[in-house]
Amino acid sequence: MRALLLFITLFLTSAPFAAQAQAKLAGLTEGVEYTTIEGGQPYRQLPPGMVEVAEVFAYTCPHCAHFAPMIEAWAKTLPPHARVVYVPGVFGRDDAWARAYFAEEATKTIPLLHPSFFTAIHESGELPQNAGTAQIGQYAGRVRGVNAAAFNAALTNDAAQLPKLRAAYEFAQRSGVEGTPSIIVAGRYMIRGNSYEALLANARKVVNALAPRRAAAPARPAAAPAAKRP
Repeated sequence: MRALLLFITLFLTSAPFAAQAQAKLAGLTEGVEYTTIEGGQPYRQLPPGMVEVAEVFAYTCPHCAHFAPMIEAWAKTLPPHARVVYVPGVFGRDDAWARAYFAEEATKTIPLLHPSFFTAIHESGELPQNAGTAQIGQYAGRVRGVNAAAFNAALTNDAAQLPKLRAAYEFAQRSGVEGTPSIIVAGRYMIRGNSYEALLANARKVVNALAPRRAAAPARPAAAPAAKRP
């Protein structure tokens, strides 16, 4: 039984894991734009001052396939203090699709393969939802610009894959993810919305609320009084 994500749920409009202990976001309403995740932590460490916008997705999820080009375009419009990261849903040690994403990361082929896998599953039918690593590797090797040997080596490299699979699984678990796509900002705020557009709009509101505060400009010293002429 898949214990992590339920693909039948798209929007977390009644998430039960709200926490009141953490500070509210100025100008926003808990339970409307976001739900606070108790004890939430970011998926990955970013430079100080940067805000992580994590999308938990699954290649086999049709909602994620539709959402993928939207969040990719949206990510390019974010302010400098925010960055989108993708987190694959993980269903086990040998989850072939989660491994595929981490192989993309390792071989720097996300721009080539991330959209291509969605297309192959949900549009062209070139790959089944239950594809194994061998099928995925063969398909990736046919995509122009992908080094097949390097991708397949990364796909089956347990030493590199297992820590990443564990980290992605634990992030989704502690964040209370129940469906895909899900957006978690700064590891603490599960974004709510009843449409794709609403999810992105509310995510931007939370990102803006977490923007670093600019230091007030120092006051200019008062001008010295002009000397009186004798």
